[in-house]
Amino acid sequence: SKYGLGDSDEEDELPTDPKKAKIATLEAQQRANAEKMTLNSLRQAQKISEDAARNLDPKALVAGVASGFRPMDDTAEFLLMDKTQFFQAGGNSDFSMFDPPRHRPTITSPTAVLAQEMVGNEAHKMQLMKSSFFVEDNAAEDEPMETTGRLLRHRKLFNVEPNVWKDGASESSTSQYDFEHPSPALPISSSVSEASLMCDAQYEETSSMATGSIVAAVKERKFQMPVTKAFKFVCNPKVAPVKVHATTVPLPRSIAYEMRDNWIADLGFYKGRSFKLSFGPQNSLVLPSTYNNMQNLKEFTGPSLPASMVFAPRLATDLSPCVMQLVEFNMVKGNEGFRESIVPHLEVQLNDCLSVNVEGSECPCIHPDSGTKLVSKHFSESLKQRNAGLKEDYAVSVWSLLFALWGDHDELVDLENNSHYMVMCRRNLLSEWLENTLLGKDLLSKKVSTHSYLEHMLDLLSCHRVNEACELAFSYDDANLALVLSQLSSGAVFRLLMEEQLFAWQQSKSDKYIDLERLKMYMLAAGAPMMQSSHGAINLLENKNWLTVLALQLWYFTAPTSTITDALNAYNDAYQAEECYAEPPKPSYKNAPSDTKKPVYDLRYHLLQLYSKRMHSLEETLDPITHTADVMDFRLSWLLLQTLRALGYRHCSPLAEARLSVDFASQLENEGLWQWGIFVLLHIKQQTQRERAVQQMLQRNVSVSAKVALYAEERFIVEELGIPMSWVDYAKAVKAGALGKHHLQAKYLLKAKHFATAHDVIFQHIAPDAIINGKMKYLHSLLIQFEDTEGSSIRVPNWANQGQIFLDFIDINAKFKQIRSVTNISDINARWENLKPQLSELCSRISLLPCPTSKHRLCQSEISQSLSCLVHGMCIVCPEMESSTVLRVALERLPLPQEFASKELRIWLEELLDKIQSQPPFSERQQPTMMEI
Repeated sequence: SKYGLGDSDEEDELPTDPKKAKIATLEAQQRANAEKMTLNSLRQAQKISEDAARNLDPKALVAGVASGFRPMDDTAEFLLMDKTQFFQAGGNSDFSMFDPPRHRPTITSPTAVLAQEMVGNEAHKMQLMKSSFFVEDNAAEDEPMETTGRLLRHRKLFNVEPNVWKDGASESSTSQYDFEHPSPALPISSSVSEASLMCDAQYEETSSMATGSIVAAVKERKFQMPVTKAFKFVCNPKVAPVKVHATTVPLPRSIAYEMRDNWIADLGFYKGRSFKLSFGPQNSLVLPSTYNNMQNLKEFTGPSLPASMVFAPRLATDLSPCVMQLVEFNMVKGNEGFRESIVPHLEVQLNDCLSVNVEGSECPCIHPDSGTKLVSKHFSESLKQRNAGLKEDYAVSVWSLLFALWGDHDELVDLENNSHYMVMCRRNLLSEWLENTLLGKDLLSKKVSTHSYLEHMLDLLSCHRVNEACELAFSYDDANLALVLSQLSSGAVFRLLMEEQLFAWQQSKSDKYIDLERLKMYMLAAGAPMMQSSHGAINLLENKNWLTVLALQLWYFTAPTSTITDALNAYNDAYQAEECYAEPPKPSYKNAPSDTKKPVYDLRYHLLQLYSKRMHSLEETLDPITHTADVMDFRLSWLLLQTLRALGYRHCSPLAEARLSVDFASQLENEGLWQWGIFVLLHIKQQTQRERAVQQMLQRNVSVSAKVALYAEERFIVEELGIPMSWVDYAKAVKAGALGKHHLQAKYLLKAKHFATAHDVIFQHIAPDAIINGKMKYLHSLLIQFEDTEGSSIRVPNWANQGQIFLDFIDINAKFKQIRSVTNISDINARWENLKPQLSELCSRISLLPCPTSKHRLCQSEISQSLSCLVHGMCIVCPEMESSTVLRVALERLPLPQEFASKELRIWLEELLDKIQSQPPFSERQQPTMMEI
């Protein structure tokens, strides 16, 4: 066979034939000669290897070590090479120089010795043969052992030891394998261990190296049985512990920044730092920020925080922790005197409005009444607030313009709106308004001199102070100029003569000897806004605000009989022309927006356009940005909306009207004037939106108190605005429920006639406590309101199994107390007879009472115990009743506690036994079974 053994399984016997014995003797001699030759060849090979080792180059050997060749410690190559180079090249080797030398293990198996003596083969071949016989048989047994070894090795992966965290330079070995601990034992065969086989293979490998037959040894490995060395593959992971610091890495510096577009499916990866912004009460907003940004906000000393600082993002160098900041948004310019400025106008609006009751709705709808009277009252009220601030002064200018264009005047009584006299009167009123608006405070009292009186005369003419300009010319002996100025706006003939005179001076170049201010006044007389002269181009409208340009157009450049619309169209042509020789109508406040897609114009310009063109956009007119830098100040816009509606301008979209009303009501609510906010919300046209907005504002602002029924604000909205009292009560109930005041919640729900919700609140929070604590009267006062309302108990869900049970129990208790006060026996019997049906019904329904909480179960038990006592009393009072039967039925129906039920059962058994004993002998009657009992 391949192991050098015979194929026969029979025992070998000694040869008896002489020929066979002689043949065996010859074979033994041949084997002995072969062994001698083998020993001689081995000695000769060893000598050759020693000579080769003396001539071996150490550098070549180091290169071989680096490539994978490892000599053993007992070889000549290892003795001759440089030790330092060896360990530098083989630092990652699988053994250490301090490891003990590896010797061939001694054969200890008796079967191996016997086989060697009998057959003459080497012991390790015999062991290989035996192990091959049991490979297939022991495969199933070795598998669990191998699995155990794998589990042990995997378990070692997570055993963190102190030397894991040491510096790599301080370790004795940088190998990725762990040799400090022994490897798990390999599975052992039934005949011989695989460890001994591996040691034999290693011994053969080293022996071949020592004899110098390196190439032959490598070739020999291909034909030997492949043996895998059992290393312990334990990788020590580098664990980076999470250290919690008060820092936050900015997103551009985070490792997640580059992958933010790749891991789209992981929402938490790139949305982890997002925050939803939503406004809360009083226009408050919670938004994230950083500690450094908050420090910058604290150090800011300006009057108001800019939005760029409040919403500042995290810088790339900002590692400070995240903080949450609460921001409240108010008016940009402050809210000083807000109440004093708006409440009088709201009172004017309230006094001149109509409250209309809408069919199918309890909430009234308010409309403004007379527009002309409303304008006059608002104007007179604004005059009282003059000089209170820039906004108040601007409001005076707006209301005075409205009064000039649409107000009632004595000279306009009983005149048609389209008559020429009416149009001229409106023109004169606008001219008067322009004079008052453009006139400076110190213009008339300003001191002038000979060199500056012409400039002062131009300023007077810009305000249409022609008489004052003529008097000033006379005072400086300038009679000709005074004569010319006195004829301003006189007619077309005078303007034509002055235009020819200016043309003649231009042709003769005589105008270069005339002062520029004097030429400008001659141009006003000629009605020419622009002219080319020896001084260059002269533009009278240059560097003038839009009101001054409009006034010059109305007074000097248009015909005396022209209308407001003609002057406004002339001004539109002036600032919309390609030359753009006039300023556009920009708002009067500072830092007005100028780079918007759609230009922003002054509110007064929009009102003039609305007067000239009736279908001018009301949405653009009522935008707060047209008159204030605070886009959240809707006071003037809402008042103008109602005034213009009263004047007949009702082409504003319902959405824009509702939005403006809601915004202004929110502003009033933030300033503590929520009752006036409800008045504003009542102007919303759509019924559902109006009701919902009013109810929500009520629920946010009503006050709940057990002592005060109605506060002043609540009384105002009920008495003055017509808000139904049921809405106020329901709002109070909602507020009480949010505060956890369930008794007040039930009280206000009953007053608001929300019986279903009130019944749920009473059942969940009030009735169990009242029953347990014996507060029957209080609970009866609440439940009786359901009975007093016609049909209310039918509309309340689960009334029969909840509220009705409590009410019946209270009624039975009250009747029982009345029985105790009666002394007449006949009356007592009659009352007990009347109580029987109600008591029997309640005993049957008490088990239907829902018990969502332990308190409800305790309440049910208390009621059941009381009913059980009443049943006992009924049996005592009425001896003709079968007491045992009644008690048995009561015990079956009532959900009694276990202890109480046991006690009642004992009482019932005692009564039953007494009854049986009082009757004839038990043997004479049929013995009842336990089921019948």
